Amino acid sequence: MATPVRGMSNRALQAERTRQQILETAQRLFAEHGYDATSIQMIADEMALTKAAVYYHFRAKSDMLHAVMKPGVQRIAALLDEADSLRGRRARIEHVVTGVVDFLVQNRSYAVMASSDPAAKRHDKDEQTTQLARRALALIYGEQPTPAERISFAAAFAIADHLPDLVDLTDEQLREALRTTMLRILR
Repeated sequence: MATPVRGMSNRALQAERTRQQILETAQRLFAEHGYDATSIQMIADEMALTKAAVYYHFRAKSDMLHAVMKPGVQRIAALLDEADSLRGRRARIEHVVTGVVDFLVQNRSYAVMASSDPAAKRHDKDEQTTQLARRALALIYGEQPTPAERISFAAAFAIADHLPDLVDLTDEQLREALRTTMLRILR
């Protein structure tokens, strides 16, 4: 949840709280039903708000999806910043893989939705996420990765698309399986 800014009016604070509650509700409903199957009306009903109240905070449902995914995108960008300061390819690979795996496990239900929901997959193709993927590839393999390195990178990170098939694993089992497999592919 966003930290209130000193000097914000009570009305502004309440509006920010409501906006955050809408995002939390939207994220939960997106994970439960999928993005396309979740309507603005469902979100409004869940919160005992009108659709107009939801639209006051978000012009479109896609704005909610972007807002829900923004912290994850920022976390991955920060992870890449950290990896950029490390010396040695092996250290960068381990840092990126560990960070991505931890993120996937911590956000498991949402990651499952994001890997199987067509709308979330469309979001993954946006310019910001494409740039993050290119940056990660360059951090791991340099500015001119070979075709084999590009395929290894794509294969390692496509594993997240199979999270719906792994819901029977505990968090620790999933963490270890993802980390081991991704490192094996990238090395």
